[in-house]
Amino acid sequence: MIEVLLFGAAADRAGTRKVRLEVEEDSTLAEIWPLLTDRYPGLCPMRDTLAFAVNGEYARMDGRVGPGDEVAVLPPVSGG
Repeated sequence: MIEVLLFGAAADRAGTRKVRLEVEEDSTLAEIWPLLTDRYPGLCPMRDTLAFAVNGEYARMDGRVGPGDEVAVLPPVSGG
């Protein structure tokens, strides 16, 4: 199992801030994304604007994730 934390607009679209997903050892974020969008289809249009972190470190979609990891789904940040 992994824990996925959703922030900002991603949490709003999913209707939750935290979800647990069962994943296979050595999965990638790209493999986990469909598991999230199957459960929360409102996230689909956000894919190109989101950033991801695994265990507190920013990660690309080929980043590895395994049982016990924490994945954060982060919306774009703006500021000035």
